[in-house]
Amino acid sequence: MCIRDRDNTRDSYDLFINIHCDSTIAFINAQTPDIIPLSKKVGLTVDAEENIFYRIFNDIDGFFSAQFYEAGNNKIVVQIVFVDFSQKSVRRRTMKMKEFIDLQHHVDAQPFITDIDREAISKNLTYLITIDIIESIPHDQFIIIEHRSGKKIRGSVLGIEDRLISIQTPISVETIPIWDMASLTYRKKIREIPKIKGFLYAVSALGGVILAEIWNEQTRPRIDLIWHFRFIGTVLGTLFGAETYQAVNIISSPTTFFALTPEEMDKLKN
Repeated sequence: MCIRDRDNTRDSYDLFINIHCDSTIAFINAQTPDIIPLSKKVGLTVDAEENIFYRIFNDIDGFFSAQFYEAGNNKIVVQIVFVDFSQKSVRRRTMKMKEFIDLQHHVDAQPFITDIDREAISKNLTYLITIDIIESIPHDQFIIIEHRSGKKIRGSVLGIEDRLISIQTPISVETIPIWDMASLTYRKKIREIPKIKGFLYAVSALGGVILAEIWNEQTRPRIDLIWHFRFIGTVLGTLFGAETYQAVNIISSPTTFFALTPEEMDKLKN
């Protein structure tokens, strides 16, 4: 009897687990909306090449992919993934069912995208993304470029023209074709730390005054020159504080790393 009761209990327990698991899966499925295909020409996910070919989301810079979900009340939610300075971000937007149907008709009215179309668009995408990143870097900002050969070039950006990027190194100006740029390390944005600004300015100005006093002690100038040197020391110290503050902001800002594969470099060259 005890063994049978244990078996019956086990059967009941297994039944409970199965029912519980099925309910959990059903609950998860109910919470996760199904992806709605925009068109048989793009499938469940619109990729970057399809977006350009069919002109779907022309207003999204760095578009990577998009999926459509039914949100109820005749509304569609679009989840858009885009690349922002080599980092992927997600944006969601809502559209009415009529807008979605109009978009379907827009895509269906056009031919299927071919491999030749994809290759041509892919080459252009690599070029545009690379150019956008380089042009977004402020002039005189310090960067590190790794050449295809493995050589690293450090300096400040001077500009880009005819697919050639100019870098001011400590000793010369280097001109590098973008198709030879294996990777680029730069700062997307310079961080501001206003809390230390006043402190650095005050300390630097005080340092300038102290140096002026040391100079006055050593040279024993006339009284009018004493105040003149104090003023010069204060001004130079304040200017040094401004440079120090800018340097601290740059050093403390996070760096961004952008890299190209050999295939992408060849696309840029061709």
